[in-house]
Amino acid sequence: MATIPMCTQSPLGCLPTVREANKVRDAIPLHRIAEVRAQQGMSLRAISRRSGVDIHELKQQELPDSNLTLIDLIRWAKALEVPVENLIVDNDSELSDPVQSRAALVKVMKTVVALTEVAASPRVSRLTTMLREQLIELMPELTEIGGWPNFGSRRPPDQQGRIGENPINVQSLRLD
Repeated sequence: MATIPMCTQSPLGCLPTVREANKVRDAIPLHRIAEVRAQQGMSLRAISRRSGVDIHELKQQELPDSNLTLIDLIRWAKALEVPVENLIVDNDSELSDPVQSRAALVKVMKTVVALTEVAASPRVSRLTTMLREQLIELMPELTEIGGWPNFGSRRPPDQQGRIGENPINVQSLRLD
């Protein structure tokens, strides 16, 4: 009966077998996409819209042990608006300070935009406008940030939901 060698001899010494290498690779997180996405406060639906990738595929890619191509990592980095190097796991180090700061500012801007939408008095409206302008001075790309969704996620005005794309035929529902 043949046994599977624990390692393969090479000029460099004992190397792990392919099976062992795959076990080690699968046990180690390869990226931190889910963590960055959560910190940015972005939904998979928003990432899907920005990247053009199906949500089911994004869920698979977001698993920490999924082995992504460089193109996939770049697509995620663009959708999350972070550098690629912040998506890659590096010895369990925390996210870089700029990414953490950006995530915090994005959350504050979402709150400011939501407050602006429901401002009950002119004074509150002025204060939220001033706060919004100050945040944009700190980080100009915050101008594109929307408020927290009230019900479900927001979609741009030029985009239809499923009911708009596939309307229900009311005539077929009539019970005579």
